[in-house]
Amino acid sequence: AGVAFQREMERKAARMGGGNFTVPVQRLTDFMEGRPSVSAPPSSFVSAGVKPAACHAIYPAPIVTALRDAVVHAFEKQMPGFLCDEALLHGVETRTSSPVRISRDPSTLEAVGTRGLFPAGEGAGFAGGIVSAAVDGMTISEAVLETLHADTNNSTRRWTRTKGIGFAY
Repeated sequence: AGVAFQREMERKAARMGGGNFTVPVQRLTDFMEGRPSVSAPPSSFVSAGVKPAACHAIYPAPIVTALRDAVVHAFEKQMPGFLCDEALLHGVETRTSSPVRISRDPSTLEAVGTRGLFPAGEGAGFAGGIVSAAVDGMTISEAVLETLHADTNNSTRRWTRTKGIGFAY
């Protein structure tokens, strides 16, 4: 059901953008008022281009309501001035994490039963986005170096595992 929902949102956004990887955008003020953006948007980081649209029409009403509430009660409070005509919503960014996780030995981080294989990142089930995948990649690179240098008694470990999430350097 989740993947079907994701695909539906992606298809709506693709149609709004014109089907050529142009990204539909909506001024935040228009999103809050429930009206489509029709004027040329401010410059955007998207190299394929952007097209004014009614991004609020991509999502079901409960999601739109939750986003509007978050803008008013979270974003605007943490970043006064966030709610303005220059703020753009780009629709839609979705991601799917791996539905499986390859087991890792907790002490070596190698795949259980396969010496020298270090499962890492989103595809191996250890991350849910680009930042956590990068952090997991750093962790695995340290484990690989440690394994490569284990015979020389010259440990390269610069981190220690903590009981919580993350590592202490």
